Amino acid sequence: MKKVGFIGLGTMGFAMALNVHKAGYSMVLPVYRRDIDQSTSFTPTIPDEQTKAALYDEMLSDGVAAQTPAELFAQSDFIMISMPTSKQVELNMYGEDGIIANAKPGTIVIDLTSADASSTQKLYAACLEKGISLLDAPVSGGQKGAVGGSLSIMVGGGRDAFEKAKEVLFAIGDENKVKYVGPSGAGDALKCANNFLSCTCLLATAEALTTLKAAGIDPHTACEVISASGGQSNASSFKFPNLVFTGVGMNMAVDLMKKDIGLYTGLAKELKVPGFYGNVTYNLFDIQSASGHGGDDFNKVVEMFEDWTGQKLVGIDSEE
Repeated sequence: MKKVGFIGLGTMGFAMALNVHKAGYSMVLPVYRRDIDQSTSFTPTIPDEQTKAALYDEMLSDGVAAQTPAELFAQSDFIMISMPTSKQVELNMYGEDGIIANAKPGTIVIDLTSADASSTQKLYAACLEKGISLLDAPVSGGQKGAVGGSLSIMVGGGRDAFEKAKEVLFAIGDENKVKYVGPSGAGDALKCANNFLSCTCLLATAEALTTLKAAGIDPHTACEVISASGGQSNASSFKFPNLVFTGVGMNMAVDLMKKDIGLYTGLAKELKVPGFYGNVTYNLFDIQSASGHGGDDFNKVVEMFEDWTGQKLVGIDSEE
C-alpha cells in the first residue's frame, strides 16, 4: 500500500486527504499539529471538531501518525502539500526537517498550492538534485469539488512523475479534468491565469447586473438570459445565482484571491505582455484590501458595485 503524506489539513486539504484515504492509500499525517488542524476550518460536511477528529482517526486507522515533519517526509511515497502561498511551501521544502533533506529518492511531491511559478521552478531543480520529483498541481473547483473529489487539476513538472502520480490525483479530481499542461511551473501559471479570468468575469458581471437592476430588470432574470446568451460565464451561471444572491460567499478571502491575481500580473510583466485587465482586476480587489477587508470573503468586491450604484446583489435571496 503506497503511503501518502499530507501537509495542510485546512478546509480544502482535509477534504482532499480524506478522499485519498478513501481511494485506498495509507495516510501519513502530521499528528504533531493535530490539535490545530482539527480545531479549525470547518465546513458543512465537517461542521465541528468532534466530526473532524473522528475522521482524522479514520484516516490513521491504517496509516502513520508522524510525530515530526522529518518523519512524515521520510515515510511517504507521495507528499501532498496544500498551502496558502509559496512561502509556506518553501518552509516545508527547506531546512533540516524539510522535504529535500528527508524525503527518500523516488518520492513524488504534489504541490496543490496556487503558487508562484518562479518559486516552484527553483524548488523543482533543488528536488531533482536529491532524486525527488516535484509536480505543481493547483486545483480549481472550491470546497464543493474538494469534498466531492471532482476538482480540476492543472499539472506541471516531469511527465514521468505525472504518470506515476495520476492515480493519486484521480482520488481528488475528476479524471477528465486532471490535465498535464507542461514543464515545471506550467500548472501554477495556468491556475493564476484561470483565477484572473474568473475574477474579471465576476467584476464585469457585477457591473452589468447592478446597471440592469437600476434599469428595473430583476438580477435573477438577467442571469438566466445572460447565461443562455453570448455574455455567459461561470459568474452568471453559477457564482451569482448560488454564491452572491444567496449570500453564501466564495469561501475565499479577498487577500488570498488578490494574491493569485497578483501572480498573474507578475507573470505577464515578466513575459512583457501588457496586463490591462489584470491590473484593473487586481486594483479593484486591492481597494477592499486597503479598506481593511482583506480577510473578508471576496463577495466584498461585489459590494463595491452596490455602494457605487445603490443596487443590492449580495444576499438578496434571503431578503425576499
